[in-house]
Amino acid sequence: MSEIEFKGKNVAEAIANGLAQLGCNKKDVEIKIVSEGSTGLFGLMGAKPAVVLISADDSKCSNKTFSSSGCKKIHKK
Repeated sequence: MSEIEFKGKNVAEAIANGLAQLGCNKKDVEIKIVSEGSTGLFGLMGAKPAVVLISADDSKCSNKTFSSSGCKKIHKK
């Protein structure tokens, strides 16, 4: 099982993006919040996305292969 990083405007969006791309339910995965993100100065400059790591068992997810610029696979040691 590996961890996959997903990003979004906020934590809820990052989790939703990850679950949708993996085809998993929230109860079937482990979620770690790396960064809650920030809106930046007046919501215009310096905004940072929220980042979450999602660990999922491939047998519980319907989409075993996916590609997205908004995520990267991190292998556990």
